[in-house]
Amino acid sequence: MKTIYSIIFIAMFGLSVALAGCGGADVSNQNTTVSQGQQLIDLQRAYKSGAITKDQYEEQKAKVLDD
Repeated sequence: MKTIYSIIFIAMFGLSVALAGCGGADVSNQNTTVSQGQQLIDLQRAYKSGAITKDQYEEQKAKVLDD
């Protein structure tokens, strides 16, 4: 009985290891491009919500507009 459980455990472990390598996306190679307008909208939302200060908003806004 103990041997059967050992065999089942080993089989399940081997199957899970084999399936772990299947599929999946390589997230590190995905590029996202955000438009200048969207960056400005996001900055404005961050400023209005209090997430960034007015000075940080103005500094980041200038960087976006310079690009």
